[in-house]
Amino acid sequence: MDIRIDEKNHFAHIRLTGRLSKQAILGAFDAAVSDDEYKPGMGRIWDFRDADLSALDGSVVAEMTRYPSKFPPGISDVKVAFVASRDLEYGLSRMFEAYSEAPSTISVFYSLAEAEAWISGRTDTR
Repeated sequence: MDIRIDEKNHFAHIRLTGRLSKQAILGAFDAAVSDDEYKPGMGRIWDFRDADLSALDGSVVAEMTRYPSKFPPGISDVKVAFVASRDLEYGLSRMFEAYSEAPSTISVFYSLAEAEAWISGRTDTR
């Protein structure tokens, strides 16, 4: 897990690799929002380009969508982007988007540049 805080563009980039479990992803969420540099209101980019989500199924993803809603405003109501390089991770991320109970605005991308542009409010993807 690698967490990079982009203070200028006001988001946290959470990069996860390898085969992931529900516990690993929720642990990464906790680590990101408790990072000393993370500020309430910052968006989050979940970078699954080098991750394997095959251990998750639809019921686990649906369960995970309730987790962010346990957090206060400024954490539960931010822009959240998911980036995937494979159809499986993209599809599960879209499922998370569809089932989410948090007041966050969620979008899923194949491109990190597009996710960064979207989350920071830019229109370019460079």
